[in-house]
Formats: sequence, structure tokens, C-alpha cells
Amino acid sequence: MPMGLKVCHLVLSLILMDLSKWVNGAEQVPCYFIFGDSLWDNGNNNALSTKAKANYPPYGIDFPEGATGRFTNGRNMGDILAQLLGFENFIPSFAHASNAKDQEILRGVNYASGGAGIRNETARNNLTLYNFGARKVALFGLGLIGCTPGSIAMYGNGTSCVEYINNEVQMFNTKLVSLVDELNNNFQDTKFIYVNTSSVSSSIPATGNLTANNGVLTCIPSGTACPNRAEHIMWDAAHPTEAAYVMMAERSYKAQLPSDTYPIDIHHLAQLNLTN
Repeated sequence: MPMGLKVCHLVLSLILMDLSKWVNGAEQVPCYFIFGDSLWDNGNNNALSTKAKANYPPYGIDFPEGATGRFTNGRNMGDILAQLLGFENFIPSFAHASNAKDQEILRGVNYASGGAGIRNETARNNLTLYNFGARKVALFGLGLIGCTPGSIAMYGNGTSCVEYINNEVQMFNTKLVSLVDELNNNFQDTKFIYVNTSSVSSSIPATGNLTANNGVLTCIPSGTACPNRAEHIMWDAAHPTEAAYVMMAERSYKAQLPSDTYPIDIHHLAQLNLTN
């Protein structure tokens, strides 16, 4: 990646850089890089030695290319945000970035990997990203993990949310908001925002819950998916449907409630004029 790039944007570890000296396009931002877990993974785990895979049916049943490694029935959060930001194509996975042309790579790469977590040493990446030009950063908080079918089945009574898990989620998210304030104070030429995933997801109408034929956390290979997927919130025991992702992405991009994002939403973040 060229050094000295200006104005980047990170959403859940999503970086948008000002590459206007090299790239001309209709996108609201010229560059979009993604880091995250299986909620954002678009194929990076396919060739890895891990059980966290989604490159088999019924995953991708509503995606034009089929089961690409996205942990849902269609588009995931990163795909929908790319469309909302005006990108003509989805951001390629790191696994396939080597096949992309230089200009395509300059527009972004998806580094998300199913099962990825947070380690203490990853905090060093804040400075690394900053040195590479990251200037607009949106961090997504944790969702209500205690209300996922997997958590309810493994740690709950089988019917209601696991409150101790959600309490820990709330503690993490509260500290993440404080981190956003701290980073904004320490990096005056950079803008960080927080997306309140728990609040946004909890307000999605619960018209449905889970697709048919799920394993412990992921779908049974070649299982039969329920026909009314657009009416369901969860696709497997841990991941939302495309329909739920659409609602979450839209609320992240343009907040409907003051509690959706802090201090601004992704749309306003993308419009900021920041310079080094």
C-alpha cells in the first residue's frame, strides 16, 4: 500500500482512504478496507484450516455467486455498506485480492475472518493504520450475543436471552464509547465514531428467528433453507439474515435514532473534509 495516503475511513475496522490523486470515481469515499469476524468475512476462511467456514450450501442461497464464504444467505454487512457508500462492486476478500487489478486493490480489501477475536497486541494497529493514512474510523459495538439462538441453546434455558452475556456485551460497548472519545482527543486530525449494534439490532421487528437445518452454530451442509428468509432475523445460530443486515447497515449509515451512532453516523463521517 502506498505511503502518505490521506483520509481513511474505518468501519468496524473499515478504512476509507483519500486516494483522489490516483482514483477517480462516483463513490462517496474512494477507498474501503474491512477488518472483522464472520459477520464481515466474504471468503477469507475458505482455504484456512478452521471449522469456521461458510463456502457450502445453503449459505449464499440468495447471493448471485452462491456460497462464497459469507456467513449468511446473501449479502453481509460489508457488502451492503459498500453499496450504500456508492461502490459499484463488492470489496474483494484478501484471499482473492491477489487476483485483483491494482486499481481495484486501491479501492479496498476485506480482511475479515470468521472466528477472529480481539487480542491485547492488536491495539498497536491503531498507530499502524494511522501511519498508513486512516483518518475516518467507525467502530461497531458488539450485538446482543446473549440473544442469538446459539447462546440461548448452549448457555440459556432454550427460550429467553442469556442476560449475563448481554451484560458483558454492554460493559464492552460502554468502554468502546469511551475509547472513541479518547481516540478523538488524541488524534485531532482523525474522526472516530461508534455504531451501537446492540441498540440497532434490538429494534429490528422480530417477525422470524431461525432458518431451518442449523448445526451447533453453522448450517448443516446442503440443508434445506426456509422459504421465507426475508421474514427472518437469524440465518444460522450465530449470524443474521441478509434482511437483518440490510436494516442494520441502513441504520448505521443513516441513524434513525440518536442512540444508533455516536457522535455521528457513517454517512456524515464519509462527508467530513479531513486533512493531515
